[in-house]
Amino acid sequence: MSEKYINKYILVLFIVLIGFIAYLQYSVIQNTNKLREDEIKQTKIYAQNIVEYIKRKVPSKLYKSLDEDKGLRYELNNILNTFITDNYKYIFLLRNYKNKYYRFLLDGSNINPEEYNSLFFPKSKLYDEVYKTQKIKILKQKDEVENVWLSILAPVVYNGKTEALLVIDLSKDYGNYISKFNSPISHLIGLIQIFLSISFVILVAVFYKYYRFRKNIILDKTTQAYTKLYLEEFCLHREKQDEFMLMVDIDGFKNINIKYGYQAGNELLKRFVFSIQHEVLATQSKSVFRISGGEFIIIIAKNNKYTLEEITQQLFEQLSKKTYILSDNTVKLSISVSSIEIGEKCSLNTILRVLDEKLLEIKSKGKNSYGIISQRDRDNIKYSDIDFIKELLNNQQLICLYQPIFDTKTKQIVKYEALVRLDDNGKYISPYYFLDIVRGTTQYIKMSKLVFKHIFETLKKYPDIHISANVHLDDLFNSEMMSMIIEELFYHQEYANRLTFEILEDKEIYDYERVNEIFTHLRAYGSKIAIDDFGSGYANYLYLLKLNVDIIKLDSSLIKELKTQPIKSKQVISSIVDLAHKLDCEVIAEFVSDEEIYNAILKLGIEYSQGYYLGEPRLIGKYIGSKKDTQ
Repeated sequence: MSEKYINKYILVLFIVLIGFIAYLQYSVIQNTNKLREDEIKQTKIYAQNIVEYIKRKVPSKLYKSLDEDKGLRYELNNILNTFITDNYKYIFLLRNYKNKYYRFLLDGSNINPEEYNSLFFPKSKLYDEVYKTQKIKILKQKDEVENVWLSILAPVVYNGKTEALLVIDLSKDYGNYISKFNSPISHLIGLIQIFLSISFVILVAVFYKYYRFRKNIILDKTTQAYTKLYLEEFCLHREKQDEFMLMVDIDGFKNINIKYGYQAGNELLKRFVFSIQHEVLATQSKSVFRISGGEFIIIIAKNNKYTLEEITQQLFEQLSKKTYILSDNTVKLSISVSSIEIGEKCSLNTILRVLDEKLLEIKSKGKNSYGIISQRDRDNIKYSDIDFIKELLNNQQLICLYQPIFDTKTKQIVKYEALVRLDDNGKYISPYYFLDIVRGTTQYIKMSKLVFKHIFETLKKYPDIHISANVHLDDLFNSEMMSMIIEELFYHQEYANRLTFEILEDKEIYDYERVNEIFTHLRAYGSKIAIDDFGSGYANYLYLLKLNVDIIKLDSSLIKELKTQPIKSKQVISSIVDLAHKLDCEVIAEFVSDEEIYNAILKLGIEYSQGYYLGEPRLIGKYIGSKKDTQ
C-alpha cells in the first residue's frame, strides 16, 4: 500500500473512531433518558394504583368521609406510608380550597407528618392545571424543594369532578442515581474523547510537518520544479502509461554560473522552468523535474494531436528562441534534447540511461540539437529491463526456436540448433537484448534450466532428431551451472547421445587440461562437443590441437568472405576443413545466406551447412510437420 493511501486511512480511522465515541456518548445519554422515562412511567402507574385504592376504600364523598372518620384517615395514612420507599420521598393527598390554596387530607410521612387540613401553598401552577384537566402531570422540582427530584401529580376524580390531588415526590438521591447510572461509561468515553482529541491535534501537526518536509523533498527550492527523488514515485504511480519523456539539458550551464554568478544562474533556471511550465507547449499537460544542474526531465501526456517528433521539435525550437536578461546582458541558451515514448512500465533507470546516452550522442555532434529514441532503442529499454525479464522467466515465458543443419550434398536435415527466445505474448525476443543483462545472476541459471527442459522435452517428443545447444565456456567453469547440466544429462541419459554442446568462447583459453576435463564429463553421457565461431577471435587452430572436440562450426565472417574475397577465403576455409577431417572432426558452415555461398561450400567439401537460405529459426513443429508432409 502506498504512503499517500496509508496517510488517508489513518486520518479516516481517526475520524471513524471519534464518530464512534460520539455515538457511544449519544447512546449513553439516550440510555440514561430512557431510564428516567421508564421510572416516571412506572411512578405514574404507581400513582394511578394508589388513587384506585383510595377510591375503592372511599367510594364517594372523599372529603366528607375523611373529615368525619378519623379512623379512616389514620388507616389511609398508614397505607400511604407503606408505599413510601427510598425512591419515593413523600406521598400525600391535597384538597383544593376555593381555587386559592390547598389543604392536606392525608400524609404518609413517617417523620413529622402534616396535620389534617393544614395549609399547603404550591409554588407551581401545575397543581391547578392537573385539578382542572384531570390528567397526570410531572413537576420537576427546583432546588428550593429539599431532597425532591420531581413530583407526580395525579387527580382523584369522582363522577367527573376532581375531589383531591395525589402527590408522589421522587427523592433527589434517586434522580442522581439514575443520572449517574452510566457515569463510569460516560467518564471513560470522556477520557477517550480527550485522548482522541489530543491525538488528532498531534496527528494534524505531524501531517502538517510531514507535508512541509515532503514539499521540500518533492519541489526544488530554486526552480519549483519537481525533484529527481520524486520522479521515480511519480512514474510508479502515474495513471497513464502512454506518455512522452524528454530530457532537456542547458549546454554549458556551469559557464553561466562562472560568468554571471550563482545567484544569476539560479534566477535563469527559475525563469527557464517557468517558461517550460507556462509558455512552451502551452496546450500540453506536462510535469517538469530537475535532475541536476541545468538538466531536466519533462513528462507529457500522449495524445493523438502530436507525434513525439513534433512535440520534441516544438519544445526545442521554442526553448532555443527564448532570451533571458542576466546582469543587464541578453542571454540565449544552447539546448540539447532527447526524447522517448514510454508505453509500458519499465525501469526508470533504464529509460534515463537511454535518454542520457542519446543526449551524449547529440552533444558529441556539436550540441544545440535534439534526438528521438528509435523503436529499436525503445525495445531495448523494455527487453533489457531485468524486472521485465524476471517476470517472463517466472511465468516460464521462454521457448526455443530451432534452425536446421543440413547435409550439404543431400539437403536433408541432420540436426537442429536450439536458439533461446523470451516469449512476450507471441513476440519472440532475441538474446541480443537480455543475455548480457541476466548473465551472472540467478535468472541466468533459471533461464538455462528452462532451455534444457525445453530441449529434453523436444528430444523426448521427437525420438529421431538431434539438437545442438549453445553453452558459454564460462558457464561450464561455473560449478552451479555445470552441476545443473550434469544433473539434466543424468536424468535424461536416453536422450543425451542426441545432444551436442556448441561451446561459445570470447576469451583465450589458458587451462586446456581443465577444459578437456569438462568436455570428458559431457561426452561421458554420449553427447558431442562442437566449437562455435571457429576462425574468429580466439577460436583458432590451437583449439583443434589441444581440445578433444567432435565438430567445428566455421564462423559466419569466413563464410561471408566467399562473396567478397572468394579465392583467399576458399584457401583459408579449405585448409581448416582438411585439418578438421584429418583430426576426425565434422565441419558445419554457418550463414549460408544464398545459393552462391551454398554452391561454394558444397565444392569445398563441407559436409554440413546452416543458414537462412536453407532454413530459418522456427518452432520445431513447423519443420517436423513439413518433413512428414513431404514423405
